[in-house]
Amino acid sequence: MTLPCSLIRCLSLAAAAGLTLAACAGTPPQSTADNDAALTASRWELTRWTGHTIPHGDNGEPVILNFAQENGKGRVSGRAGCNQFSAPYSVRGPGQLTIVQAVTTRMACPGPAMQFEADFLDKLQAVNQYKIDGQQMEMKTLDGQTLSFHAREKPGAAAKIKFIYVASEKVPCSAGVMRTTCLQIRERKEDPWQLWYGNIQGFNFEPGIAYRLRILEEQVANPPADASAIKWTLDMVVEQEVVKK
Repeated sequence: MTLPCSLIRCLSLAAAAGLTLAACAGTPPQSTADNDAALTASRWELTRWTGHTIPHGDNGEPVILNFAQENGKGRVSGRAGCNQFSAPYSVRGPGQLTIVQAVTTRMACPGPAMQFEADFLDKLQAVNQYKIDGQQMEMKTLDGQTLSFHAREKPGAAAKIKFIYVASEKVPCSAGVMRTTCLQIRERKEDPWQLWYGNIQGFNFEPGIAYRLRILEEQVANPPADASAIKWTLDMVVEQEVVKK
């Protein structure tokens, strides 16, 4: 029986190095489907890019990528610092990613935001590798740069990002006939405090600490009569500060 050339080569290498055939065969790579599922399971927020100041709320809207499959084709969308964008993408193999030229909305922003956006969208087209490790993802570009991302909850497509301040103490309030305590919230520091009667999903309030939160706001279809039509979910604790009494 004549052995295929590839098997002959593998056997020869194994014999020469004192290795087993299994070692020559190696470990099967992760499937493309598994990689694609990890990409689409979360939204990905840009957290680090050497040489660039990353927008996070105070200096612009956060940069978030949302990978999805639409009619069997990959599409990544999100905000690039100023405008919304959308671009086709493909996972060519394990850890291999291609993102083609994006289309964007045409909103004008301050010069630094526009420049960051242009640089970021240009760099996305140079991405050729990615790696996901738990809640972290790194993208590598053809010119050797690394873009780091952190996983964020993937809400409904209509969810809005909001920033709110939360006071360090709850205050008494009434929820129907029941007396309870409520969070005090406001969107700007100069605004008066407002009572928030509902929950903020994923947020663990600790008395004596003032917070600034980034939340996801979603409309609730057909809420119960005594429940809010708005759902808030914690997306990120932007800052927190111990308040001295």
